[in-house]
Amino acid sequence: MNRRAFLATGTVLAGAALYGGRTAAATGKSAATGKSKAPSRAAAVAVAWARARTGLPYLYGGTGPDAFDCSGLAMMAYRAARITIPRTSEEQWAAGPQVTDPQPGDLVFFPGGDGTWQAPGHVAIVAGPGRIVQAYAPGVPIGTYPYGVPSALDGTGPGTVIGYTRPWAGT
Repeated sequence: MNRRAFLATGTVLAGAALYGGRTAAATGKSAATGKSKAPSRAAAVAVAWARARTGLPYLYGGTGPDAFDCSGLAMMAYRAARITIPRTSEEQWAAGPQVTDPQPGDLVFFPGGDGTWQAPGHVAIVAGPGRIVQAYAPGVPIGTYPYGVPSALDGTGPGTVIGYTRPWAGT
């Protein structure tokens, strides 16, 4: 599928449409604490498990317990929630289900340095509006980081959001 056809599928969200203009209740964010509420127990477990690895190092091919790569962190976070997902970002993207309304616990995919629009090279876990838990690259510890969406659908860099999947759907 070419990039234009891919964009036409609606799996890429742009700009403020992601959370813009929505109330705390609509985003699942607690007005009192500022923290996002996970939409399911499995999503909450996956996010909490990944956050508990904050500060651990990135290791290409790592699946823990002391170091992870991006897809290894996602896989093990969902294993803690008793949900089996594939090992690589490309397989995780293909496994879906793909969604357009990101919620805490969803996986967010990026082209990354070694990926494409059809086979993403990077994955992270949505922690809340504009926040992800990720194992990014050597020298960058696992942690919760801000992320953005392109201001226009013509973004092609490694920070451009390809789309989202919901491993916890149906739980």
